Amino acid sequence: MWSRARRGCGGWRVLQARRMISSRPPPVSVSSAVNSMLLRSLRDHYLEVSKMTPPPKVSPPSPFSIIKGALDSEGPVLKRSYGNEEISIYVMRLANIIPGGDDEDDNINQLFLHVQVSKPGQKDSLHFLCGLYPDALGIHSVSMRPKLQSSGFLVLPSQYNGPVFQSQ
Repeated sequence: MWSRARRGCGGWRVLQARRMISSRPPPVSVSSAVNSMLLRSLRDHYLEVSKMTPPPKVSPPSPFSIIKGALDSEGPVLKRSYGNEEISIYVMRLANIIPGGDDEDDNINQLFLHVQVSKPGQKDSLHFLCGLYPDALGIHSVSMRPKLQSSGFLVLPSQYNGPVFQSQ
């Protein structure tokens, strides 16, 4: 008889445990905790950035003008006329081209200037490729190339400009 009573109590305990489990609120999932942390972090970052003042707008040197739309495409383009010559300066940056640079830098290791000097009525222009360094400016190459019709950087010459080799 006692065995029947024990069996009856065992069923009662299982039923009572199920009721307790079902009455508890579901555990908070890990993803919702991560989402709330991310949202809090983004909100703090947004508040911090909104308090900052933007840097002052800098205009190009007075004889130069910025070509409209150039900042959205390849990079800044400055133009100016000097006498009967037109000078265009294209800025190009190469990030992380020097291995082993400091991680504290802003990841711009090299800036290049493409300077094009052209005259009206001529199909070719004088092209300078210059490298900008923290304390110097270097001219890497000078060549005659077809005039750039758009604000592109690289134009392949239509003819070979190197030395002529002859067999003897």
